[in-house]
Amino acid sequence: MLHYYQTSNINMKLGGLLLLVTLITLSLRVQELHTAVRPLQLLGTCAELCRGDWDCEPEEQCVSSGCSSICVAS
Repeated sequence: MLHYYQTSNINMKLGGLLLLVTLITLSLRVQELHTAVRPLQLLGTCAELCRGDWDCEPEEQCVSSGCSSICVAS
């Protein structure tokens, strides 16, 4: 009976250690990805500055810039 308890206790400790190492590894990877994406976010924000040509000046038109719509000279 004592042998079963010791084996079970060792297995639980190893499982906990494996879980801890996995969580630390994932945390480091997420931090790397966040650091890589952060400069891209600083390039600009996606703002809808127009919904159609009527929102722009007469010599401009509303166009999509990828993530937003902006007025540009036509």
